[in-house]
Amino acid sequence: MGKLKGIVQFTGSFNGLSFYELNGKIVVRKTGGFDGEKIKKSANYARVRENSSEFAHCAKVGKYFRLAIASSLLPLRIPYLHNQVVRLLQGILKWDTHNARGQRTVSHGLLTPEGKKAVLDFEFDPCKPFSRFFPFKMAVDFTTGTFEVLDFCNSALTAPKSAEQVQFQLHVVTLDFDRFTPAETQTSAIILTNLRDSTVYNLNISFTPTLADSRVKLALLEVCFLQEVNDRFVKLKGGGLKIVGTC
Repeated sequence: MGKLKGIVQFTGSFNGLSFYELNGKIVVRKTGGFDGEKIKKSANYARVRENSSEFAHCAKVGKYFRLAIASSLLPLRIPYLHNQVVRLLQGILKWDTHNARGQRTVSHGLLTPEGKKAVLDFEFDPCKPFSRFFPFKMAVDFTTGTFEVLDFCNSALTAPKSAEQVQFQLHVVTLDFDRFTPAETQTSAIILTNLRDSTVYNLNISFTPTLADSRVKLALLEVCFLQEVNDRFVKLKGGGLKIVGTC
């Protein structure tokens, strides 16, 4: 890369060279870059086309998924969430051995044990892992419509100092990652527990059993900590959202 010196300063292309401004100075380099026609047709760019197609699919699935659970995600204000979700979906898509490269789908990847594990291991906010404040084993049965937190105890929660109550709510979302039909969402009743209660028990939340079909079902647990202010409860920082089951 060369730098242009002299009285005449300009930008643009001339005789196979490109002149442009960089950090307040005019620099020059040979004109080049990707050839659109070659990318579309050349065999040398087959892998580029495959990666581009799969990335576009993951981006579309990611947007569809985020919009379906937007009411729970937006209050968390998680930075770079779009990138994290797309990265998750790209990892899941790689487990699709049914379709050829470039045509692999997230829905087929989710049929595998590895794809399901990737979803359950996913953290919406990597800087604040869900298990850090909610260290319990959980189980979901979509056929019976039951969710259970085993050996739950308020004293094991890592809550903000001013918190008095903790709120639980389960969201079950049915998604079609192939046809992108409107998502179906059911939300459980809110469960409130007093953080001073140190009783150990299995916390149960019920929901309407889901039908077995080709669509993806996700169960997400939303946890919020509350403080009473002027006779009403206010949400505090420190809660989160976690995918706790899929089928």
